[in-house]
Amino acid sequence: MLFFPKNGLLLKNFYLIFLKYVKIRDVITIKVLPKTIKEIEAEYNDYIIERNVGYILYVIKKDDTIITAYDNTKRSSFKITIQGPESQDLASKYAFQPQLLPKKIKQDKVSPYFIDVYQQIGSDECGTGDFFGPVVVCAAYVDEDTMKLINELGITDSKKLSDTKILQIVPILLKKVHFVCKTFTNEKYNAAINKGFNLNKIKALGHNYVLSNLHKRCPYVRNIYVDQFCSEELYYDYIKNASEKTEEIIFREKGESYFPSVALASCIARYFFIQAIEDMSKEFNGFVFPLGAGKETIQAAKKFMIKFGPRALDKVCKTNFKNYREVVPEDLIF
Repeated sequence: MLFFPKNGLLLKNFYLIFLKYVKIRDVITIKVLPKTIKEIEAEYNDYIIERNVGYILYVIKKDDTIITAYDNTKRSSFKITIQGPESQDLASKYAFQPQLLPKKIKQDKVSPYFIDVYQQIGSDECGTGDFFGPVVVCAAYVDEDTMKLINELGITDSKKLSDTKILQIVPILLKKVHFVCKTFTNEKYNAAINKGFNLNKIKALGHNYVLSNLHKRCPYVRNIYVDQFCSEELYYDYIKNASEKTEEIIFREKGESYFPSVALASCIARYFFIQAIEDMSKEFNGFVFPLGAGKETIQAAKKFMIKFGPRALDKVCKTNFKNYREVVPEDLIF
């Protein structure tokens, strides 16, 4: 389980300990019928370690296998995640559409730090902590062929790779992988903020957009991961009015460290963010936009505003950052 409400501290601690000391190589998500959710509960009653915590109906731990059952307000079907060496066998046993189970990627093709070895979709974003530049959200699909590339190119979390490395390897990936990106330009981002959106809502809408569009191309994929940035409840509340929604998502903090699809999405998002910064520089006569949100960005913003004016600054930065108020006089903000 990837999101733990306040009263789920015991469960959260158990998972952190379990993931630290036990090697979980197989993770799979399936839908089961209402009668099946009861049958599993009865069959493993002696191994249930937690019940009715937030959206979790129960958690079963037997040997190295963990089964987590999630509540569903529709009650027509329920989601369960199975982790451990028996995940594929148990999924085939309980899924009401076993023919849609994801194909397992061969063990010798899997990077040792990833815990899911099945076909999957994952999403991540870049630019949320940078004063200059857009927010880019990406979803990427991973199968066995993609895992070969990930291993060959040394793909990990984009924050662990230099921008030079990102610019070298991502163009190779773009020709061979399935992905969808959504870019919130500074103008779009600032307009959303002015409408009352917070950063997490913008991110949630971005993740939902890229996941929904990629899932259309790969409807057979059952494991969908998001690098968690807010609670599951808030995420679904943020996207409740979206025209299309992808649900049955597994949320995990630092998901890029556990799921290759999230790591891949992280790198692609970073690539397009870097490209956007370079395009901004070309548009404004080679002006150098420092990354991050430190003092150097404030100094750069002051120089930029003197040269191009406050209205131009709004086109290249995020106006809800405190940096903005340190640069732009109050009478020019509104």
